[in-house]
Amino acid sequence: MDAIVSKKVHVEYQKELFMFKQISTIPLLLLQMYEVG
Repeated sequence: MDAIVSKKVHVEYQKELFMFKQISTIPLLLLQMYEVG
């Protein structure tokens, strides 16, 4: 695989992973707030 393409794919993957983490932590935070409250 071309190095440039590989790097681009890696960056995209990191962004997707970051977004997924952001989205998946929101319900957990709400749940914690709800349990504490």
